[in-house]
Amino acid sequence: MKTAINLFVFTAICLFLITLFGCGSDIGDEDVVEPGPVKFKSARPENGSTIRIDESITVFFTGTPENLTTVPGTIEQPKNRTTITGPFPLGDITIELTWTDGTQTLEYTVVPEGMVMIRGGEFQMGSDSEEAAKDEKPVHTVFVDSFFMDTHEVTVGEYKQFVEETGHREPEWVKVTQYAPTDQHPIVFVSWHDAMAFATWAGKRLPTEAEWEKAARGGMIAKTYPWGNLAPNGKQCNFADKNLPHYWWSDKKADDGYAFAAPVGSYPKNSYGLFDMAGNVWEWCLDEYDADFYAVSQTGNPFSGANAIQEIIENFEIVQSNRVLRGGSWIVTSANVRSSTRFMLMPESTNYSVGFRCVMDLP
Repeated sequence: MKTAINLFVFTAICLFLITLFGCGSDIGDEDVVEPGPVKFKSARPENGSTIRIDESITVFFTGTPENLTTVPGTIEQPKNRTTITGPFPLGDITIELTWTDGTQTLEYTVVPEGMVMIRGGEFQMGSDSEEAAKDEKPVHTVFVDSFFMDTHEVTVGEYKQFVEETGHREPEWVKVTQYAPTDQHPIVFVSWHDAMAFATWAGKRLPTEAEWEKAARGGMIAKTYPWGNLAPNGKQCNFADKNLPHYWWSDKKADDGYAFAAPVGSYPKNSYGLFDMAGNVWEWCLDEYDADFYAVSQTGNPFSGANAIQEIIENFEIVQSNRVLRGGSWIVTSANVRSSTRFMLMPESTNYSVGFRCVMDLP
């Protein structure tokens, strides 16, 4: 009995000493556990996604990275949750993170606020369908470089800001509000010259006809509309429907919810993230209108009316030749909101169904 008690006391003492001094073959030795290397876990927004110029990127590590650096960007709070802030350069960027235990590469596409990036490449421009007019033919292969495009048409509110800051001539606001009654509606009653002046002020330009059609098609091949081949019924876009009963050509079976222009973004965006690429208001393009241009156009970045885009931009005030309009409007039939439909007006013309959106070249 005494032997059992002594064994119990001895065991208890040993456990106490192990707890006090640590375990091991030598009771007095301290076993130091080296921490493992700090590793990258994830990033938010996700690697490969689209971000804005001044957006912050949060990077998560398994621990606190030592000697952490990044190019480009600035690091804040270097803990296991680290924030990288811009501004970042526009276009496709690679962010390189380096710390004592390793490196990590992140890739993003940086786009301006309110715009999307349309990646360069080939597409089939024009149409050979029965509905196609002569100036939409022949279908031909076109290549355009990458560019940024406004997600929606320039709004009344945006145009008001432009007029207030520049003193540019004002449109007839009474007429504008009749067809575009709020600041969220697309601006109308603006000429091509007005649109060019706005684009210059905004650091942008009008799209070429080829850029506009590539963007409208949203990467789809040989489709009639930005959403496919199904004719619009009022859910996809704003065109002449039952809300315009006094026009004989309006589709009395369709209902898009508006008699005139709709607020921008009222209908689903296409696969590139662009709203109202069909209907709502016609959109000015940079090109001079040429009914036969498709038969002789360049295959790479085609542009009608000058040898170079910059030539038109620098001299737009004196341009007098017809300019291209694209996209159709609230007053046209479904046949005229097709992605290949072309129209034209004199550059000084204004109309209740004509507006515009802008693009920007990649740096």
